[in-house]
Amino acid sequence: MIEIAALEAEGFVVLPGLLSDAQLAAAVRHADSLLHGVDWSDNDFDGRRTRRVYSLLSRAGAFEPLLTHPEVHRLVAARLGEAYQFGMLFLSAVDPGQGAQSPHFDAGVYPLPRDVEAETNVIWALDDFTVDNGATLIAPGSHRWPPGRHPQPDELVPAVMPAGSALVYSGRLWHAAGHNRAGTTRRALIGEHVLPWLRPADNHILATGPDGLRSLTPELRRLAGVAPAGEYLGFVGGQDPEQWLLSH
Repeated sequence: MIEIAALEAEGFVVLPGLLSDAQLAAAVRHADSLLHGVDWSDNDFDGRRTRRVYSLLSRAGAFEPLLTHPEVHRLVAARLGEAYQFGMLFLSAVDPGQGAQSPHFDAGVYPLPRDVEAETNVIWALDDFTVDNGATLIAPGSHRWPPGRHPQPDELVPAVMPAGSALVYSGRLWHAAGHNRAGTTRRALIGEHVLPWLRPADNHILATGPDGLRSLTPELRRLAGVAPAGEYLGFVGGQDPEQWLLSH
């Protein structure tokens, strides 16, 4: 498929207009309800004029169609295999005046060789991503760069896309949130997907809890990391975690 080839070659692909008007409107309303009363982050990397909301699985609500979208799943599975889990999962609101983020690649949290595709991620645009409001900056092809190479400013280009679109990208791709020079907030839902045998950046099991996990759909439970990663990796008391949850 064209999208899979682009993801492999360039390290990213934009999937425009994946959400219906109704799905986008519901996701935006849910985002605003979660962001109400949330303060700006307390560090430069996350953004001192950026609001973030974590621990989303227990209150996925209107985000569920985004978190389980079949087109995103198709691309992630092509890179990681059918069994994967959420890494970091959060809602972001980049407010006016927020400067550009330091370039980074998400898989840098893992001490793995650069050529290992440990994660494939998605940024859902809940607002139009424009040059003015700080659309995510990406360095095309940088997922294939050797260790130690960092992007120069002229190698970063904005991932412009309309609201309701998804940017799917390699965890090895250098990128950064852009400078929001507009007078409006840019909202996004960010979902990292990592190999099932890695420890995720967020501890979704602990954050959601057994009762919260039971309330999720089987697909969201799998993405939370409940599913075993192998025959002897991830079981609970000798049982498949799904069986354990339903019997306790």
